[in-house]
Amino acid sequence: MFRLIALALTSTFTLLFLVGTSGEPVAQGPGPAVMSAGFMGSGADEAAQTALQYVARPHQALKAEPDNAAGILHILPYGAPLLTLGEIQGDFTKVRDGSGRVGFVRSDVLTAAFPG
Repeated sequence: MFRLIALALTSTFTLLFLVGTSGEPVAQGPGPAVMSAGFMGSGADEAAQTALQYVARPHQALKAEPDNAAGILHILPYGAPLLTLGEIQGDFTKVRDGSGRVGFVRSDVLTAAFPG
């Protein structure tokens, strides 16, 4: 039993070492898309338009539309990484979360540095 657990842990850490764990979007020239920590990017063009931001307040709503009355797609936890998609509408910024959901979050709850 312990050998199986040790093998699983060793395999996991080896995979993390080979693949990497960076949450930063990977910028590259033209070519195939690159995925880093759940975020899909298509190269330097998308990296120039997007920036990694973090949720600076607990329990923030990812909204379907840039409106306080809009439907909630997901509740974002404190410190959740988000890719801004460069579109700001009023008090809201268009973002993509690690699961690929695209929506709007209030701009004042985003920070460029990991909170904490």
